[in-house]
Amino acid sequence: MNIPEFESFRKIPRLNRECIVTEKIDGTNGVIRITDDNQFLVGSRNRWITPEADNFGFAAWAYARRDELMTLGTGTHHGEWWGQGIQRGYGIGHKRFSLFNTT
Repeated sequence: MNIPEFESFRKIPRLNRECIVTEKIDGTNGVIRITDDNQFLVGSRNRWITPEADNFGFAAWAYARRDELMTLGTGTHHGEWWGQGIQRGYGIGHKRFSLFNTT
């Protein structure tokens, strides 16, 4: 009988800082970009969007809340646009934006 050589399971590095672990939400990617000169852009995973060329209503929602979203500050703010009519919907009657990363 030919027994293969045993391969030990490698050590898993430990995380030595505080972190937050959340559920992966099934929705669609949403991006808010605020430039140094206060330009406000809204995007999906692959393109800039507008209320006229939207992604599940995210651009219309974001532009209606532009002043509030500008408080995020300069940078690119990534999140998930999810809820009614998007992917699994989660049984809610509206859509939500959940911010998950800013750069």
